[in-house]
Amino acid sequence: MNAADLAPKSFELDERLFDASRFPLVRLRPRAVKPGYAFAWTAQMRRLVSLATPFVLVAEHDANETADDARLRGAWMRMHRAMLVSYCRGLILIEPRIEARASTRESLRAMTEGSGVRTVVVSSIRVAGELAPVLLKHTASESRAAARTQAF
Repeated sequence: MNAADLAPKSFELDERLFDASRFPLVRLRPRAVKPGYAFAWTAQMRRLVSLATPFVLVAEHDANETADDARLRGAWMRMHRAMLVSYCRGLILIEPRIEARASTRESLRAMTEGSGVRTVVVSSIRVAGELAPVLLKHTASESRAAARTQAF
């Protein structure tokens, strides 16, 4: 069995934006983060949530993300909170620089506040891959009760 066997049959995400080859771990492609990308991100998140299958979203921290994109993504997460927490078991942000992890965690917390999604800042994709199955074990009600930002 591989990731393709676990992915829902109607899996039509834009591969330029999201890498779903390891579904239910879905990775935002770093090269997709360009000014204005949040509009495509929201459309793809609607598709992802409509699959009605739990997943974990992984992204690399990008200090160059525009404030408008960050606000738009945060607003979308808050507006679609009920739907999002039903299936998104976590948002893992990769920040390899230890000295930047605390500020990254605070930025992520501010962006996702009120979304109900559990958020974690980790050092590498390896750590994200190890943490994703742990987050996937949590139910939606546990995620709502424990939504907070952590750093590893």
